[in-house]
Amino acid sequence: MKIVKIVFLLIATISIGSQVYFTENGILTDVVAEFIKNSKSFLYISSYSLNEEKIVEVIKQVYNSGIDIKILLETPSPLLGDSVKMDYEKSLHHAKFIVNETGVLFGSANFTKSGLETGFNDVIFFENYVEQFRKLFLSLWNKGEVVGCQPFLVVGYDNVEEKILDFISHARKRIYVVVYAFTNKQIFTLLKYKESRGLDVRIITDSWFINSNLNEIPNRNLKIIFKPMLHHKFMIIDNMVILGSANFTLNGLNKNFEMIYITDDFLEEYLKIFEYLWRFESGNNNFKD
Repeated sequence: MKIVKIVFLLIATISIGSQVYFTENGILTDVVAEFIKNSKSFLYISSYSLNEEKIVEVIKQVYNSGIDIKILLETPSPLLGDSVKMDYEKSLHHAKFIVNETGVLFGSANFTKSGLETGFNDVIFFENYVEQFRKLFLSLWNKGEVVGCQPFLVVGYDNVEEKILDFISHARKRIYVVVYAFTNKQIFTLLKYKESRGLDVRIITDSWFINSNLNEIPNRNLKIIFKPMLHHKFMIIDNMVILGSANFTLNGLNKNFEMIYITDDFLEEYLKIFEYLWRFESGNNNFKD
């Protein structure tokens, strides 16, 4: 009973005004640009990188209207001027979100051509959670401190790796992993164990995996996408989806500034993307049909 209660508390309730977008279905640049244009009083952006030309131009237009714009990045973006703060910590500033008074955009995509157009990524619009993201962003901007952002989990505030391992350990039917970088031995070992217990366990990852320490371990249900870049970071466990900015690495789940979201909504949408990628032609054939 205790386990059931914990799982229930971690699964987020989605508002009616939410929508998920995938680059597999089309370019996301206009989705992000329109969201930015709708900013009336403030616009806060967190990303690893931001250099897509249309997005930069729209930010400049909004900036000229006089609203409060703040941008936190890991990599430089000289075109954006004084509204940008760089992250100079040893750990990566890797969470990707935009918040204004109309809602939140959150997902795996950097605001670059690769993130919004040519790579495989997902972005979700939430009509709610504005205040949580605003509080988190301003804490980072003003103090350099990570705070909670319920119902999201934040690396550096929540024990994200432990939560993911717990969900995997209680899986009963299936575990589908779609992630850019995968080096976490604990997760990989637990997935192998769950597969040995009869669960449907499948992994889709980017060609980056060739450099992973896990690549030497035989896995019959692993597919590598060679082109374009597979940049998703989601996992389907039974009827739940875990998604966000975190790769399944030691730093991604324990050290970087990352965020994940656990939900029982959007299941069908993420399942469709998984099946599409599982059959995608630009990859290896190291998987069971």
